[in-house]
Amino acid sequence: MKNVSVINKFVLLIILVLVVSIFTQHKTTKAATNTNNIFIPLVMNNYFNGYSTSEKLIGIYMKVYWTNETVYNMTLADKLADKKHSISGWFIDIEDKHFNNPPHEDMDTNNLYRQLEALWKHGYISFVNINSQIASSYEIANGNYDDQLNNLADAYKNWVDLGGGRKAIFAPLPEMNGVYSNGVPWKNYAGDPVNFKLAYQHILEIFRDKGIDSTKVWWSFAPNGWNDPDLPAHAFEKYYPGDGLVDIIGFSSYNYGYCHVAIPWESWENYDTLYQPYLSRIFEMAPSKPIIITQTGTTAEYPETDDFNVDMKNKWLRENYEYISKQPQVLGILYYDYDQSSWECNWKVTSGGDFSGYRDGAANAPYQYLFINELETLIP
Repeated sequence: MKNVSVINKFVLLIILVLVVSIFTQHKTTKAATNTNNIFIPLVMNNYFNGYSTSEKLIGIYMKVYWTNETVYNMTLADKLADKKHSISGWFIDIEDKHFNNPPHEDMDTNNLYRQLEALWKHGYISFVNINSQIASSYEIANGNYDDQLNNLADAYKNWVDLGGGRKAIFAPLPEMNGVYSNGVPWKNYAGDPVNFKLAYQHILEIFRDKGIDSTKVWWSFAPNGWNDPDLPAHAFEKYYPGDGLVDIIGFSSYNYGYCHVAIPWESWENYDTLYQPYLSRIFEMAPSKPIIITQTGTTAEYPETDDFNVDMKNKWLRENYEYISKQPQVLGILYYDYDQSSWECNWKVTSGGDFSGYRDGAANAPYQYLFINELETLIP
């Protein structure tokens, strides 16, 4: 008991020193206060067994993919970053024709299997968003799409059974908390926290029934970071399935800048509004889980020019990748390299300009190529 008392006194002394340090720096400069607000709580939380890593990975979504196109586009991204990406992000629908009955048994042409294998053979881990174009969370949880999900899981099992440590990250029903200001969901499965959690669990159970356990797949909870403050029921915390069902927590957050879809809420945003608030909330929700920024990007539309402001886009890439590189709970960041300017925004960095800011951002020392063996040690 005496030893416990000494330890408690020592811990209290450390806390007191940190508090005094914060107060002293607060008096010195406002900038120092802001820095402490970002980093000191995370240092303190590490004492309470929060997740922390100094190693970071980079990933990217390429709009054109499938086998050879995938590898070609990923090498373009690697060349731009001047280092190899660890993760390639992509999407597949539950309604994909290869998951219908009778099941598509030629694995060489199965859309899930062949994409996983093409990436794996060239040293990339897949981050697979399991989407649905028509299903609701209730229908998925109720078993209405079990045929498709079983065929999806079978295709994945066939791939994993090739051996060699094959493993991917799956994010079931991403951005499930997305609803418009009138409460209408962005996607059919969105806007229903109770049934989303049941659907998420049901998908995991289908995989587990086939022997696909935590040694063969990682599961990611991947909401949108933002939610309308007037609709608090759709904050991502309301959808969280629980630590026992989640290996990685991700969120999407974009700088729309002055892109046409941002009107009338145009605003050039950086890490202080795009990441920091959500990282703080996730740490409160699940301090033991690694975080990946699962979708992010920036437009280059800035009010001082009618064209893309390449300098501002590069500045954004440098500053925001630097910020993420310093966040202890963040394991990595995936850029969304799509040009959707016909209906949304142009996020691309691998074409359409000299986006050296992406290379500069990725050059930060914590970003490194992490493959399966390293990730096995970094994801609890």
